[in-house]
Amino acid sequence: MTTTTLSPTAVTTCEACWKEPVEGVRVTAADADLLCRPCAGGNYPRRVDLFPPLGIYGLTARRIEMGRHGSGSPQTPPDQGPPLPHPPPTPSPPGTPPV
Repeated sequence: MTTTTLSPTAVTTCEACWKEPVEGVRVTAADADLLCRPCAGGNYPRRVDLFPPLGIYGLTARRIEMGRHGSGSPQTPPDQGPPLPHPPPTPSPPGTPPV
């Protein structure tokens, strides 16, 4: 019989269905999976790794570089709003709210 010591910060909800409380531990070569009885009996895999190397499940270094907003240099928005006043307004005296 193998015993597994769990961390005090281990999850208490099944890592496969994320609904039921943990009732069993499946020990793998890399880690231990905390599962409810139906998921353990069905040999379901856990859905996500909580802390993979890049911090977000399924995010790779390539997706970070080639992300949706990662192409080219920054561009100004199409509608920049009204121009700033010229000359700039005088600042409010110290201790008073801005006008």
